[in-house]
Amino acid sequence: MKALFFHTVRMLVRQRDVLVWVIAFPLVLATLFHVMFANFDEYYRADPVSCAVVADENYHATRATFFREMLAQVSAEGDDQLLDVREVANADAARDLVLSGDAAAAITVDGEGLPSMDVSPLASDTLDQSIVRAVLDRYRQLYAEMKQVFLAQAGAADLQAPPTDAQLEAFAQTPGADQAVQAFMADAVGTQQVDVLRVASSGTVRYYYALMGFAALMSITVAIHSVSAVRANTSAVGARRQVSGASTTCQLAVSMAASFAVVFACLLLAFAYMRLVLGVEFGGRDGLAVVAIAACALMSVGFGAVLGALPGIPVAGKVGLATGVTCLCALFAGLYGEPAMQLADQISQTAPWAALINPAAQAANAFYDLTYYDSLMPFFSTVGVLVAMAAAFFVAAALLMRGHNYERL
Repeated sequence: MKALFFHTVRMLVRQRDVLVWVIAFPLVLATLFHVMFANFDEYYRADPVSCAVVADENYHATRATFFREMLAQVSAEGDDQLLDVREVANADAARDLVLSGDAAAAITVDGEGLPSMDVSPLASDTLDQSIVRAVLDRYRQLYAEMKQVFLAQAGAADLQAPPTDAQLEAFAQTPGADQAVQAFMADAVGTQQVDVLRVASSGTVRYYYALMGFAALMSITVAIHSVSAVRANTSAVGARRQVSGASTTCQLAVSMAASFAVVFACLLLAFAYMRLVLGVEFGGRDGLAVVAIAACALMSVGFGAVLGALPGIPVAGKVGLATGVTCLCALFAGLYGEPAMQLADQISQTAPWAALINPAAQAANAFYDLTYYDSLMPFFSTVGVLVAMAAAFFVAAALLMRGHNYERL
């Protein structure tokens, strides 16, 4: 049995479609994904919004101190930069920049130090204008809240009455400018970013997980060749094996074991390449990822055994059928770009049973569950589904491969 096992392994890895589709193709596709998604966040990071500020007397007045400090913060260079501010001498120059499209909005400051914005009538309600408007609205809200607190502390008789010039000057000169700016930048509350997932979510790793599901299904060609090599009516090698000293049950068991070893090694190679060379995140649970790979390999071998045992279909036809099934399942696992990913999400939400019976989707979900969930229950549930699929496939294959008598070989 040992010699038969190693002979079967050598026979499988020499198959051309195994070399191309099971070993080389996942590595090439993973490399292509890496090139496509390199610096993905940088490409899709929003650029600072260009705006023009009228730097007149009102802008440089003491009452606009808070606004100038805030504007300096949101236009400071860095990852959090919101605005790209250009100071101009008058309103006409600001209007020209807006009409020419060089600025999304023109900002002016009134006598109290409160800002307002003007936009082009040719392009209104754009995303850039919404960002500028959100910044100014938030500033005006915070300014009004701080002014009310100051007036109350100063003992103003009527908080609803317009403040006097003396009160505004005193308010603008309070030592709380730094605190006001920090409150604005922190949205006036103490905030802390909290991730509900184990690691920060990424829009790119799901493609690698879908690729692992695709690779697992493409590996069913390994079992197809392995089963065909022991079937008397599928190949000359199978006919010679049927008259050999080894029993049919022994040959099938060795073929399944060899198929599992080859598929497991190929998937492990793809995983190691993604993890160590491309730096794809699998949640820091590499040991459990190997368990997921083993479950995927078991499912793949079972599926391939069913297709390999189908009567009346040549090996080339079975490989073509396997390729078609793989491509279809990979579509609903989200491998083929953003539209396919959205389709996979929609199917998962509206028809979860369809995702449940999709081997490629379950293989991808195993790595997704492992990466993003604190609990291991979703992961083991998905692995259980893969093992159940493998068991059902092996039962079906055993029924198809039970003893036959052949009139001629």
